[in-house]
Amino acid sequence: MNSNVLNNENLNTGVLAESSSGTEFYADQLSAGNDFAKTPAVEPKKTGTTTEKRRLTKSERTRRREKTVSFVVLFIVCVLFLIPLLYMIGTSFKSDLDLQLHPEKLFPSAWSEWTLKHYEGFIVREGKIDNMPVWMFNSLWSTLATVLLTVIVDLITAYAFVFLKFRIKNSLLRFLILWMAIPGVIGSAPSFAIYSSIRNSLSIQSDFGTYAYIYMWLVIPGITGIFNLLLMRNFFVSIPKDIIDSAKTDGASHATIFFKIVVPLAKSTIMLIVLFTFTGSWNSLTWPQLLLSGEKSYWNTVTVALTGYTGGSAASTMGIQMATSVFALIPIVIIFIITQNKMIDGLASSGIKG
Repeated sequence: MNSNVLNNENLNTGVLAESSSGTEFYADQLSAGNDFAKTPAVEPKKTGTTTEKRRLTKSERTRRREKTVSFVVLFIVCVLFLIPLLYMIGTSFKSDLDLQLHPEKLFPSAWSEWTLKHYEGFIVREGKIDNMPVWMFNSLWSTLATVLLTVIVDLITAYAFVFLKFRIKNSLLRFLILWMAIPGVIGSAPSFAIYSSIRNSLSIQSDFGTYAYIYMWLVIPGITGIFNLLLMRNFFVSIPKDIIDSAKTDGASHATIFFKIVVPLAKSTIMLIVLFTFTGSWNSLTWPQLLLSGEKSYWNTVTVALTGYTGGSAASTMGIQMATSVFALIPIVIIFIITQNKMIDGLASSGIKG
């Protein structure tokens, strides 16, 4: 009886020791000569924490490798895109001699070869006002007009597609999407034929009238971009209908909903369209060159004027051409800096939805 009690006490002592230490133990009862004096502790269950840590470490290593590879690839792509830009800027500062001897170098070969010669005279050249400011003005005002009209047309049209009901809405939307598959250059020939026939029928005599008519035809085709319209339409689709329904319940008209609700919400998408339209209109070449061929040289846009430097020897024209290209790039850089903060938001909110 006493032996059994002693054994139970030994076991209890072992359990208490195990619960307090959480490790394998041996009960200190050797002096009692008990068979249960040596009692092994129950090993704790493995929780798999070590394995999870190993797996987590492997996943982290995989992510780091992917990030490193992505960084290297993006860095190479950025360098490839920057090389032409650096070559353009560097060549604009080269002397004519350096252009002849070292045309392959990004920058002038020596400090003595750096020059501002190609930038001099952009405003006044040989005592006369140079055409460069006029070209910049032509490109700037026509581009701004295209941007303004594009935003207005896209806002109104997208609002009609989303918030108004009419029979052919879905069919018209499908037609516009299919029309995007047709290259725009296909419409150049018939558009130019219409332009020429109307111009001949009007018999415009004054230079200002001719200039205004030509640039009207430069601006109007640029406002019909279907891609920008779809961007705006898809953003309007994402606007919660409860907001519009609440406004209608309060007696708001379509004009009130448009100007006070829809347009303020579409700021990011508007800035995105401004960037796309400004870049496309400013860099446009084929259509302006078709309309301005044979006209007065100071009516040209910057892009059309740049094609005039392709003749002659490389050294005599390349420096001026690159300097003009630098000037032509400045508005694009400015508009990108202004709109870059809203560009990602506009893309995210205007994703193509079904």
